Amino acid sequence: MILDENDLREGLRFIVGTWQVDYVVNAFSNDLSHIPAAEFKSDDGRDFSAVTFEFFEDHTVAMRDSSSGKEEKGTWEQTGWSSYKYTLNGFIDLPDGSFKDAAEKLEVVEGCLVFSIGFLAVGMKKIADGVVTEPEKEPDIGDIEMTEADLAAADVVGTYEVAKAFSMVGGDFGLFSREEVEADLKKRKEAGEIDDGETASYTQAFDLVVEFTPDHRVLQWIKIPPHVTEEMIKEAQEAGEIGEVRDGRFCGEEKKWKSLGGRYYYDSGEHREVFGEVKSSWDELVEDEDGLLSFGEAMKLRRI
Repeated sequence: MILDENDLREGLRFIVGTWQVDYVVNAFSNDLSHIPAAEFKSDDGRDFSAVTFEFFEDHTVAMRDSSSGKEEKGTWEQTGWSSYKYTLNGFIDLPDGSFKDAAEKLEVVEGCLVFSIGFLAVGMKKIADGVVTEPEKEPDIGDIEMTEADLAAADVVGTYEVAKAFSMVGGDFGLFSREEVEADLKKRKEAGEIDDGETASYTQAFDLVVEFTPDHRVLQWIKIPPHVTEEMIKEAQEAGEIGEVRDGRFCGEEKKWKSLGGRYYYDSGEHREVFGEVKSSWDELVEDEDGLLSFGEAMKLRRI
C-alpha cells in the first residue's frame, strides 16, 4: 500500500501521544466481551492498565510498565491507513518469533490501538496528545500577487467550448466527447431505456461556453432555453440571478484567473477540506497531449 503525504500526516497526528491499555479480549470467550484492563490480572497480581506507550513525532516510542518500573524504547512506522508497526530494543517478557511479531503490529479499531499477545487482543486508548510540529503552510495561490510579467501573460485568454465532459457511456463513467455521448444515447433510446425528453439533460454540459477575459475574469456562458422570454431574462437580471446576456447566452458564473511564473490558475470557488484542513480553491489550468484545457475534474475545454 502506498501512503501519500496526507495519509502519513494524519497518521502522525493520530498516533503521537500517550496510550494506555484499556481493555483485553479473550479470543476463546463466548461473547468476545471487552474486559477492563484493571480487571484482567496476571498470576502475580499485575494488570495491563500499568502499560503505556508513548509515541513521538520523530518515530520513536517508549513502552512503560508502571507496576515494575521497566521501560523499553524503540521506533514506529505507519504501514497502512489504519495500521502501524513498532519495534522495541528489548520487548518486555516476550521472546523473538511470531508471538512477538504479532504483538508489534497495531491496528486502529474504533479509535483504539489494538495489538495481539497470543489469544489476547489488547486495546489501548489515547490518554494524552503529543507534540506534532505543523509544517509551514505555503501561501495559497489566491494570496500570491502577480508580477508585471504575470499580468502581461495572456496565453489562456480566449473563448472555449466543452470538448469533453464527465458522462456515462456504455455503463462507464469518465470524460467523453459529445459525439461519444450522443452515440451512446442513440443506442439507449433504440433499446427503449430512455426517451427524447431525457436525452437533452445528458448533453447539456456541452452547451457551455467558457471565456477567459484579458482582465482576469472567467465567464461561463449558458445557453438560454427556447421557452425563456425577453421579459423573463430581464426579470432575472434585475433580481441578480443572471449576469450579462450575449448571443443567446447568459453569464451564469464569473470566476477569476491568474498567471504565476508561466502557469495559469482559476478560482473554482469551491470550499475544500481534507481531514478538516482547508485546501485551496484554485486549480491549475493544464493542457493535455491533445491541446485540451482541463477545467476542474468534470470537463476539458477546446479553444474556439
